[in-house]
Amino acid sequence: MMYRVMLIDDDVPMLKVLQQMIDWEANNLQIAGSTYSSAKALHMFEEVRPDIVITDIGLPQKNGMELAEHFIRMKPEVRIIFLTCHEDFHYAQQAVKLQADDYLIKDQLTAEQLEQSLGKSMHLLKTRAGLIHREAASYNSQLFRQDLLQRVINGSPSESTLAYAGQIGISWTYPWFMLGLVSIRISSFDQRFRKTELPLILYAVYNIAMELSESFEGITPFMEQGNIVILHNFRVNLAQNASLHLHNYLQQLRYQCVHFLKIQPNVIAVTDKMELGSIGSIYQEILHGRCEFYEDTDYTITEISQIRSRWFQSAPQGFLDGYVSELERKLIKQDLDGMRCTLQKIAGTAKELSIDPGDFARDLSSMLRGIELMMSSLKFDEDLFAYLAIARTLEDMMELVERKLTQMTGTRQTGAGNHAHEPKLQVIQQYIDQHLDDNITSIDMARYLFLNPSYFSRYFKRMTGLTFTDYVHQYKMKMATKMLRMSGQNLESLAMGLGYSDRTYFSKVFKKYVGTTPSEYKAKYTARK
Repeated sequence: MMYRVMLIDDDVPMLKVLQQMIDWEANNLQIAGSTYSSAKALHMFEEVRPDIVITDIGLPQKNGMELAEHFIRMKPEVRIIFLTCHEDFHYAQQAVKLQADDYLIKDQLTAEQLEQSLGKSMHLLKTRAGLIHREAASYNSQLFRQDLLQRVINGSPSESTLAYAGQIGISWTYPWFMLGLVSIRISSFDQRFRKTELPLILYAVYNIAMELSESFEGITPFMEQGNIVILHNFRVNLAQNASLHLHNYLQQLRYQCVHFLKIQPNVIAVTDKMELGSIGSIYQEILHGRCEFYEDTDYTITEISQIRSRWFQSAPQGFLDGYVSELERKLIKQDLDGMRCTLQKIAGTAKELSIDPGDFARDLSSMLRGIELMMSSLKFDEDLFAYLAIARTLEDMMELVERKLTQMTGTRQTGAGNHAHEPKLQVIQQYIDQHLDDNITSIDMARYLFLNPSYFSRYFKRMTGLTFTDYVHQYKMKMATKMLRMSGQNLESLAMGLGYSDRTYFSKVFKKYVGTTPSEYKAKYTARK
């Protein structure tokens, strides 16, 4: 029997690697479809009805976990194999109950591992049993919980909300509530995982929160907008301290996040008693107002008035300009202590003026981009700017920036940039130049060098600090920016010339590495002339 396989990864070269890695037909397998788009994947699944899906977890729009749940609802017997980028994924795997047949790490993937994983999936298909098979009711239960939280947030009538909660097995029998908001401290996440794995780690935190809630009466966790929302239903009782009960739960959650996932959470607790109907507005004020921005990572609000009395002011135009030249001098001199001192002054000014968090993130990003343009030896990863936009505390933001600047200064100091003179890298660079119009993969490169593909991937990452795919994309996008400035080529021919047959995919890659779309970049450059 021939089993049908569907491949999903937002990195087209990785799709090509998977297609090349094994002899699919010899393994009684047929690639029924492949796509880089989660939106296209939903339509493709309906058309090809695959038996096995291999999907990246960190997809934009709908991530791999969300796609898997959708696929299983449509075809409960489908097998799922997840791909992940990060070699430290086993930390998260202990806490994530995705119940997939296997988790494969891209940079370490071998043909033998892929064949073994597919063999496991085929065996489970034959027996019609396995870990991924779930009853539709379990999915509906999760959807019901999300619907319940939306009713709370939207301020639906309390009686109907309580009745709905009871119908899905959540008993809120007491009149009062406390609120907890748990988010991921980005500076701790960034040390160990990639941005695309943020939804995965949030899912892991949610699973830990759910397990813990079984031992804490009245605690109900939800997952919403990149955060874990905790509702504590209680009654006023002199024999029990409801506030302490919530704090104990949150501390246990913090401990397990550190223990299992090696990440630090930010925790906000509202211990003032609230009625069900008032939770939604308070939650929205906390979520969007970031009232904890200048506070510690554990911030307790004992009275609702603390939220409403918090105010921020708009950032004065150019309020960070005075620090740019100072920071540049410290970086040029590789004065790490001086650099940290300047960053502390920036943070101190923001706190003293009580600058709006969104304004501060925007101006800090603009300052860093300006320094990047002035110092050709510095190149920030675009993830940094995305992280600055979502970090919930000043401390988290500044730790991210300090670490990135320290890493880059340290790299320059130790001469890591001398890799360009290594003969092996020169050969690799020459091969890339000769095949600019091809979709080059690590397997292509390994074959050219007569190396094992898995060994080459590890060797290249040790040598450059990047995956081969990232290196090729970055190199091609640098060429794309020059071509947009110097030639009148249209985007289709430019993309084709750099090995991107799909203009949409080329634009997505360009935005990831340059920060804007090709059209925006060209318009901005033209406007400067």
